[in-house]
Amino acid sequence: MSLLARLPGPRDPVFVRRLVSALVLAPLALGLVWLGGYPFAIFVAAFAAAMAWEWVRMSDRDAPPRAFSIATGTAVGSVLMAAHGEALWCAVWLLAGALSAYLDRRRRGRAYEAACGVIYVASAASILVALRSEEAGLVSILFLLCVVWAADTFAYLAGTWLGGPKLLPAASPNKTWTGLIAGVGFGVSAGILMAGVWGLDPLLALAAALPTALMAVAGDLVMSLAKRRFGVKDAGTLIPGHGGVLDRVDALMLATVFAGLFALLVPGGWPGGGL
Repeated sequence: MSLLARLPGPRDPVFVRRLVSALVLAPLALGLVWLGGYPFAIFVAAFAAAMAWEWVRMSDRDAPPRAFSIATGTAVGSVLMAAHGEALWCAVWLLAGALSAYLDRRRRGRAYEAACGVIYVASAASILVALRSEEAGLVSILFLLCVVWAADTFAYLAGTWLGGPKLLPAASPNKTWTGLIAGVGFGVSAGILMAGVWGLDPLLALAAALPTALMAVAGDLVMSLAKRRFGVKDAGTLIPGHGGVLDRVDALMLATVFAGLFALLVPGGWPGGGL
């Protein structure tokens, strides 16, 4: 079989749109990561609002306008408080928003889905901003992005090009063990390479990169399971080739939550310093 026949185009009709979207969004995201401060926080807050909106739209088809307001307000407020270094108030705001979402959804059933969605979106977004706000936050975020992007990209490419045994058919028929192995392998390699570039401890980088790469692949599966449960193919239509914002950052969300917990529980353990 020729190399061209094995390229992802025939198997994934939206591959070109995925590539173009990545080429547009990646430089923008990296530029704002480099700037940090309020530009980065506002960028993340906008994405968090879109993610919260998509979650409500996907999980609660009878949601009234107040459900969208609660979810987006909680996500944006958490991010802005994290940008100000108000960790306690950020947690209070997040939990209050989750409780409000739960109470609002209770009469429509499955209220826990509303609360879990708010917590997941708001915590991931606020932790990302909190990591960048630290003294060595640029290194922390770049390490996280390198590991996640490498894991997510090569898991997708290996699964598309090489196929193989299905990883979790209940979540997605396209996820394979080949993709998992490639994603973790390249994610860890990216972390170690990043450590070499920035002069970080390679063993520390390995200890952080391995579980982070696994969380990136798991985050993709978590969102696939959620979409299967809600009976939708994509969380939204905002990003060509990817669907919604949740479809684009699903790997980053769970990896970011893990990074925040890692930095909190192992002081100085996250490459670059962490929280």
